[in-house]
Amino acid sequence: MSQGNCGSAIIKSRSTEAGIAKWIHHTNSLCDWRADVKQLRAYAEHSEEAMIWFWNRAGLTRETEYGDGSKVDSNTDCASLMNDGDKLCAFRCTSGDFTGTWRERGNTYEYGDDHCYFWAPWVGPKPLNAGNALRKIVDNIKKDHANLDTCFQTPAVKLLTKDGRVTGVIGKNAEGNYIEFRASKAVILATGDYTNNAAMVERWCPDIAEFDKKQHGKTGDGHVLAMSAGAHMEPQGHTKMMHDFDSALMWEEPFLYLNMNGERFTNEYTGFVYMGNLLKYQPAYIGSMLDPEHREKGSKGWYCSIYDSDYMNWPAESFVEGKIPPVVMQKFIPGAVADPQGVFKNLIDLHCCDTLEQLAKELDIPYETMKASIDRYNELCDKGCDDDFGKPAQYMHKIEKAPFWGARKHIRVSAGVSGVVINENGQALTAEGNVIPGLYCVGNLGGPFYGGADYPFHQTGLSLGRCYTFGMIAAKHALGKM
Repeated sequence: MSQGNCGSAIIKSRSTEAGIAKWIHHTNSLCDWRADVKQLRAYAEHSEEAMIWFWNRAGLTRETEYGDGSKVDSNTDCASLMNDGDKLCAFRCTSGDFTGTWRERGNTYEYGDDHCYFWAPWVGPKPLNAGNALRKIVDNIKKDHANLDTCFQTPAVKLLTKDGRVTGVIGKNAEGNYIEFRASKAVILATGDYTNNAAMVERWCPDIAEFDKKQHGKTGDGHVLAMSAGAHMEPQGHTKMMHDFDSALMWEEPFLYLNMNGERFTNEYTGFVYMGNLLKYQPAYIGSMLDPEHREKGSKGWYCSIYDSDYMNWPAESFVEGKIPPVVMQKFIPGAVADPQGVFKNLIDLHCCDTLEQLAKELDIPYETMKASIDRYNELCDKGCDDDFGKPAQYMHKIEKAPFWGARKHIRVSAGVSGVVINENGQALTAEGNVIPGLYCVGNLGGPFYGGADYPFHQTGLSLGRCYTFGMIAAKHALGKM
C-alpha cells in the first residue's frame, strides 16, 4: 500500500444488506467469476474500520468515523475536512453509491432500490501519496509505543518453521548481518507484488513483460518465502493493473486514439483500464521512463489521445471526467507552467499546437499517417457511424479546429494484484486448501481477491482499500480478535 493515492471502503451504515450482496456479485462478474467471494465479503464487512484507522493514524482526521454522510461524498472538497496540518490532505473524493442501474462503458448492473456506498478520498496531493501517509502512521505509532522497533533495509530472507507452523523470520540488514525475529503470534507478509521479477512475470503474468513498470524493488520476495513454507500460488493467469493517470487530465475520455505509427487502432470507448490488452499488439516506442531491458528496442504501452479546441462545446455526455477548461490543463504541458503543482513533473506529456503538423512533431508520430487517420476519422464523424471500430456515434467528434491537443500516454504496470492463495482471514493456504499456521499474506501478496485479466475499475481505490483492510484483518485474527 506504499504507492497510489486512492483507497476506498464500503460504508455499511449507508448501504443495504442486499446492496452489499449485489456489490459482491457485481465485482465477481468483473473478475471473470474467479474472485473468492468470502474475501470480497470480508472487505465489505471490515474496510470502513480499516480506512478510518488509516486516516486517523496518519493524522489526517481525528473524527471517529468518515463523516455524517452529507459532508464526504463525490462533490465534497475533502481537503477542507481531512488534512494533517502540513502537506497531506484528502485532495479529491470519488466516492459513489451503487444503486439503480450502474453503467460503465459497455457494462451494466442492476441494483434496483438497494445501495452499496463506497467512500473514496484521495491522499496527496501528487507527487505525495499513500506512502507518505504510511510513513506518518509509523512515526505516530512510534510516539505512542516507545519500545516499538522498526527495521528498514532489512529484507526477510527465510521463514522459521517448527512442526509445520511459521514461528519467525530471518532478515539481512544493510551491513550483511542476519537478524532473527521470533513471532509470538504469527508472521504477516505484506511485501507487495513481483512485477520487477522477470522470471516470475514470465511464469505468472507474461502479458506485462513488454511493458514498463511504475515502481521498482517489487521482486516477489514474499511470494517466494510463502511458497517455501508450503503456500500455493493462484493457479490461473494473474491479474494486472495498468494505468496512466499522470501524463494528462481527461485520461478516460473517448477522444481519437492513435498508436505511435499514427494509426487509429481501437474503439476509444473501450476504457483505459483495458488499454494494456490492446496495446500489447501495437508498436513499441522508445520514450522516457523506460525500464532497463526496454531502452534499446522500446516498450509497449504507448499511444496518443487527440482532440481539438472545440471539445468544450461537445455534448456533456461525451465526457467521463467532465469538461475541463484549457487553463486547467496547462500544468500538464511540459514547460507551460514554471512550477506545476499536484503533478508528477517527469510524467506530464500533453501538447497544444496551432497545426496538426506541429502536434505530430511534438508527439513524435509520422505526420502523413496521422493526417490520414484524422481525415478518415472526420469522414466517419460526418457519416455518423464508425464503420471501422464501432464507437457509439455520440462520442464521434471531428478534429478540425485549432489549436489541436494531443496527450502521449504511457500505460505502465501499476501493480500485479494476484499471488499466494489465502482465506478470508488472510491466512496462507496450501495447494490442498489447508491453513499454514502462523503465516498471513496480505495486500497484493494475497489472493484471489480479483481473478480476471485486469483489475476491475468500477470502484476507485479498491486496490489500496483491500490492502488496508486485509492488513487489519490479519493482525486482528492473529491476535484472536476477529
